[in-house]
Amino acid sequence: MKDALIQFWRARAPRERRVLAGAALLVPVLGFAYGWLPMQREVAQLRQALPQLRAQAAQLQQEAQEVARLKARPAAHPGAGSLASAVEQHALAMGLRGRIETIASQDAGRVRVVLPQVGFDAWIGWLGELQARHGVRVDSARIEAGDVAGTVRVDAVLAGG
Repeated sequence: MKDALIQFWRARAPRERRVLAGAALLVPVLGFAYGWLPMQREVAQLRQALPQLRAQAAQLQQEAQEVARLKARPAAHPGAGSLASAVEQHALAMGLRGRIETIASQDAGRVRVVLPQVGFDAWIGWLGELQARHGVRVDSARIEAGDVAGTVRVDAVLAGG
């Protein structure tokens, strides 16, 4: 193989030898410039981003544990009637009962609530209180923008803990 390479080299004209030598030098330089350097830049960027990504992963794990804890939490009001009662009483306490069109028990542990026009902040605050005090969660919801800015039309199914 070495002899074949030497013979090939000697069979080339001086001008061809210069072109081949230049190409042989150019290939590693281009490999370094377009291969090695960009990879090193990427490695540096990834090393810089790694602590932030680890922190995000830890936060996600904490949130997943919180979700599991909340799902495992027993219902404060297992029956549909008592859930509807709790929803209605809490709506009265928060001043939202007048905005509720329907509170209807659907099945064991689920209540459908319809509010034709309610302030979004009031709706979210009420849900937060229901969740914190009674373990109520939103099973499904359809929320549409209301006619007045900042209001929504809500048709939601709430479930006990």
